[in-house]
Amino acid sequence: MRTGRNDPCLCGSGKKYKKCCLERISVPTVPIEILMELRDREQKLRTWKQQYGDVRPPIAFDFKGKKLVVSGSRVHYANVDQWRFIPDFLMNYLPVTLGKEWGDAELKKPFQEQHPIVQWRTKTLEYMGKQKKEENGSYSAVASGFMAAFLSLAWDIYVVQDNGRLDSSLLERLKHKEQFQGARHELFAEATCLRAGYSIVHENEKDGRTRHAEFSATHKETGQKISVEAKSRHRPGVLGYPGVPKAEDKMSLRFGQLLNDAINKQPPYPLVVFIDTNLPASIADRVYAPASINPFSPSRVINQLLEQTNKNHGGTDPCNLVVFTNHPHHYSKDEELDPKSHNLSIMAQIPQKKPTHPLSILKIHEAACLYGCVPNEFPQIK
Repeated sequence: MRTGRNDPCLCGSGKKYKKCCLERISVPTVPIEILMELRDREQKLRTWKQQYGDVRPPIAFDFKGKKLVVSGSRVHYANVDQWRFIPDFLMNYLPVTLGKEWGDAELKKPFQEQHPIVQWRTKTLEYMGKQKKEENGSYSAVASGFMAAFLSLAWDIYVVQDNGRLDSSLLERLKHKEQFQGARHELFAEATCLRAGYSIVHENEKDGRTRHAEFSATHKETGQKISVEAKSRHRPGVLGYPGVPKAEDKMSLRFGQLLNDAINKQPPYPLVVFIDTNLPASIADRVYAPASINPFSPSRVINQLLEQTNKNHGGTDPCNLVVFTNHPHHYSKDEELDPKSHNLSIMAQIPQKKPTHPLSILKIHEAACLYGCVPNEFPQIK
């Protein structure tokens, strides 16, 4: 409805429109200090999302000599000088989350029989203990492989607990050596989807009438739904898997069974598959190096896998996105610096299930590249 300036005011006062409500409304002036504060806060949030994804910054504050940090519905605390930085908090947060009784039991075992998480933490403490103390009393160092492995795991668990729901069954699987590798990769997939702006719904694993994907996810901005599968290549003697490690030139580069197993679950939504190739960095350099840059073509190993998958499904792509990753922290030696990681995502050209918002799915690749970006300072975002 439109009202002329000489018509009666719509408020029902009987006065002319130009003499009534509009002339009696006063808009308060917002102080410049508040506008500057809001602009500063928005800029900090934009910077945070660029560096760490679409997850909320940790809520942390000091109170009566204690540092309090919120994690989902839980509040953790310690003396302020103990948790000056986020890595300090994570070194304590992960053992508490996994359980003191479990950690104590692992520490009683010979080092070689301990769970990888416990080994990584021990090696991290030894490594940091050898660093030079700064003038302010803190320690700093370029991350070793074991340090990066531990802190990246702890940060992923924190992200899931603080932004989604940390599934108790996943937490239990992380604590068992024989299940750790698969559970770790599933955790990475979940944290990645959260960083990409998705909410997550875990499948009902007790429903045996059908096979389930790891979880379903919905992009909060567009409503795009996806099904997510996470598969990791086990190798003898690596990450708690039984057996004797093979020489690098004897390691298998076959990943077809992992991809086929994910596809055969036939989930209801466009499918995103995370594949952990679990290779030393030197081999991963060859597997992830493209055969051609312009036009882009993946390496022969990955290209053959994708072509065979496409052929087996009538010239279509059953996966809307395949995210290949290689995080070789655990292949490093004691105090070696963290080896190079690799990420490669392949988007479907002829998808069996066409997404409504394909760019929302592509955001998962961007988020996967944020793995291992662990903040150092507690953010000052009010």
